[in-house]
Amino acid sequence: MKRTVQLVIATLTGLSLFGIAHAQRMSCLKDVTYSQEFLSKFPDAGANCQEVKVVNGEKWIRFNAEVKHNKNDRITVDVLNAEKRHFGDPLTFIYTPDATLTLVNKKVKAASAIEEGDEVVIWVPEHRFGIYALPGASESKQFKLVQN
Repeated sequence: MKRTVQLVIATLTGLSLFGIAHAQRMSCLKDVTYSQEFLSKFPDAGANCQEVKVVNGEKWIRFNAEVKHNKNDRITVDVLNAEKRHFGDPLTFIYTPDATLTLVNKKVKAASAIEEGDEVVIWVPEHRFGIYALPGASESKQFKLVQN
């Protein structure tokens, strides 16, 4: 009997913790208001985002992107949907030599370690258009969008 009570308590505790963790996960569709500038380039952004985080009171939306070109301090990426297909137009950025990106869960120098075909993580703040290597950046001095 004592073992049964312990099992029931453990199960209920686990379900409660799962419910709390699950409730905290934000929806890319319901919990985010995308900027009009971003939606003009990526109208299906909500359906294709990978994650939403709140950093310093601001929502940040994560996308995965595939590198098309990386040469002469310019990088061009295709934003990927959940099926790893391209959506929207490619984006080209100019970056400084010390710029870093997240590649397979590690930060690397964009100039030396990123190659064509690599998948990188990019973050977009909810209320302004910009691409960042990590959520929470107040401004990006490393990546500047080049008009395509």
